[in-house]
Amino acid sequence: MRSLVAIAALLPLAACSPNGSGPSGEVTYYEDIRPILSANCVRCHQEGSIAPFGLESYEEAVIVSERMRDATRDRIMPPYLVDASGDCNDYRDAARLTDEEIALIDAWHTQGNPMGDPSTAPPEVLPSPTLDGTVATIDLGASYEPNVTVDDDYRCFVVDAPRGGFVTGYEVRPDNDAIVHHVIVYAPDDAAAGRGAVEADAADPGPGYTCYGGAGVNAAPVVLWAPGGGATNFPRGTGVELDPTIPLVIQVHYNLQAGEGLDRTEVDLEFADTASPAYIVPLAHLGFSLPPRMESVSSTYGYSLSAVGLRFPVRVHGTFPHMHERGTALRVERVLGDGTEMCMTDVPRWDFQWQLAYWYDTPIQVQPDETLRITCTWNTMDASDTITWGEGTEDEMCLNYFYVTL
Repeated sequence: MRSLVAIAALLPLAACSPNGSGPSGEVTYYEDIRPILSANCVRCHQEGSIAPFGLESYEEAVIVSERMRDATRDRIMPPYLVDASGDCNDYRDAARLTDEEIALIDAWHTQGNPMGDPSTAPPEVLPSPTLDGTVATIDLGASYEPNVTVDDDYRCFVVDAPRGGFVTGYEVRPDNDAIVHHVIVYAPDDAAAGRGAVEADAADPGPGYTCYGGAGVNAAPVVLWAPGGGATNFPRGTGVELDPTIPLVIQVHYNLQAGEGLDRTEVDLEFADTASPAYIVPLAHLGFSLPPRMESVSSTYGYSLSAVGLRFPVRVHGTFPHMHERGTALRVERVLGDGTEMCMTDVPRWDFQWQLAYWYDTPIQVQPDETLRITCTWNTMDASDTITWGEGTEDEMCLNYFYVTL
């Protein structure tokens, strides 16, 4: 798929001034704004999707033009959390507006939302990625009605692994688009962890079990999905191997502010019999202790790769940051053997509601003599007690997964 930066280069930036300071003429919806919304926003902002309002028409965009201006100016929307400016790596299909696009949205609002020519040809909609080869489908096992007494219901469902082999891609198909906010499929680390998930399921009434923060057992993610994600293809020739004798855990985050009703989400898993084995491995800071009533508090943890047994280079293809609701920022650095510091992941504005996988344009080669270091920042103003690592929403995490091949 062409990157959004490449798409943006094709859009008519018509009224931008030569020195790049911003638009110098009239900015209209049909000529200037609709292409930006179509490429970056409409997948979520349409009827039946997760966003609370649509952006498919001029009339819909006018109503929220000020909100659009503010959210794009502050880079809250599109919800792509890592710094994809190039200062900390380049990412495949980065959902990041250019400065020129943000300036156009600002100018369109300031100018009173000119409509332009409705006969303007609609922008090209690029096809979404698809799964090829052998595909197996898993679902929740039953229709589930989320707990409407909370705004956010996290539920885990234990399902049989459909087969063995290597997962090389996936596509999540939410049944109730309005409330399915994100989906993670976990593979328990071993048979004991798998039994733990089965026991948690049996102990909790109804389908599945409550699981804020993670699967509740030692497990690594195989699927990470949020609205608008579409099919995800792992780097060509790589895949995560599944043991068909150990069950999988599907975690679904339901956002009940957007609606209610039953859900039986499905997940398509693309398999290959052979692949270069990939591993989704954690860099976790388990030992932090956060004092309450702090507007900003940070903690750092790192380790030498050779000290944990790495004896040869590895290739890092993707990054998956994770914190809980008090998190505000996350950064991962690698310290080279000569002491040089290199950014691997930078999330300057963490948002618990948007947890995505981010894929590097070019894999990062990491050497055994390097050190990995993670720094997390939190706001604990609403806490009355010390906060430590834990699965519950009142606990916190400082965690980054990497998609790695040898």
